[in-house]
Amino acid sequence: MARTNHLITGLDVGTTKVCAVIAEVGSDAQPEVLGVGISPCAGLRKGILVDLDATTTAVHKALDEAERMAGEEVRSVLLGVTGEHIACLNNRSVIAITQPGREISPNDVDRLLDSARLIVLPPDREVIHAIPRGYSVDGQPGIQSPVGMYGSRLEVEAHIVTGLSSFIHNVVKCVHQAGWVVDATILEPIATAESVLLPAEKELGVALVDIGGGTSDVAIYVDGQIYYSGVIPVGGSYVTRDIAIGLRTTIGEAERIKREHGRASAGAPDTIGTFEVAGLGDSKPRQLPGRVLAEIIEPRMVEILHLVSEHVEKAGCENRLPAGLVLTGGGSQLRGISELAGEVTGTPARIGMPQGVTGMVDAINDPACATAVGLVLFWKRSYPEYGANGHGNGLLFSAMRQIRGLFAKLADFR
Repeated sequence: MARTNHLITGLDVGTTKVCAVIAEVGSDAQPEVLGVGISPCAGLRKGILVDLDATTTAVHKALDEAERMAGEEVRSVLLGVTGEHIACLNNRSVIAITQPGREISPNDVDRLLDSARLIVLPPDREVIHAIPRGYSVDGQPGIQSPVGMYGSRLEVEAHIVTGLSSFIHNVVKCVHQAGWVVDATILEPIATAESVLLPAEKELGVALVDIGGGTSDVAIYVDGQIYYSGVIPVGGSYVTRDIAIGLRTTIGEAERIKREHGRASAGAPDTIGTFEVAGLGDSKPRQLPGRVLAEIIEPRMVEILHLVSEHVEKAGCENRLPAGLVLTGGGSQLRGISELAGEVTGTPARIGMPQGVTGMVDAINDPACATAVGLVLFWKRSYPEYGANGHGNGLLFSAMRQIRGLFAKLADFR
């Protein structure tokens, strides 16, 4: 039987791992996860690519594993990007509706979003997204979909995300060298929000905090729309390094100890007990109190949470987040992290798990898979009719135009 749905692949290239999720997406039902692949990655630092070959190898392993699990071959991916080079701003743009009848067409919406993308940038930066937060028609605000309405003046407030061209080109080249094509680049916290945030939380006001290996991503939603996005250049790998230094052990042993015995707060009641740590060289394993480990971890987690608060203040949203914080990513798996986040930020916090999909849900039931799942969900929401009318809401088409130009530039790297 011929396949009637689409196979969509989300690819999260992170500082410590690459995660690929292949899902079958139809027009109505939730995406069905068919395959998942995860591979360690040592080719990035703070979200910036430093080893092209290592990253290419990790991408190939993750996608190959996902294909074998799914029993399907895919040719292209949706690529998540992040890193401390990311910057954002909210920009307003306006156009006149000039065609007879003054009916707003999809072409008008695309033209408006193209206009919103025209901001002054240094030559080494480019626009990744121009996401509409809301439209106004002849001064009437709060319109989410203006196509088909009548008016003479169409205005939009768009969330503009920019990044370093060289970083984007290099990561795309890794995927290309691994044997796949990039359909679109999508900012990771915006994608992650699709898989872990509830619509009611977005409407009330909520901050997503994705604690990855080298960076922690922040995305703030107000009135149901993205309001602010940013990247903190500190993540879970810093905690691992603190443990390795504090306990005089290897990075690998520190990561194991963090996963098996780590607590976010030294005041947690479950820090009672001991754990074993292997020393460097010929040193014999040592037994240490659990509180010692928590005392190493807590200052770094407090630092990350303070930086989250700074981003919330920078966005001017201190009193606009009644839904609190939603923590996800590998760093959110530390025991007691939501309680610590509540204490440090004064805002209620919960752990966000990937949702909104069916199929092999056990394989993605991990905050570390939230971004890859979110990339699939972002595509489904942004492009629900799979090109039937050639427009969608303009989000993915803006990204596709970006990628067409990107591959033309890739010839310079080959």
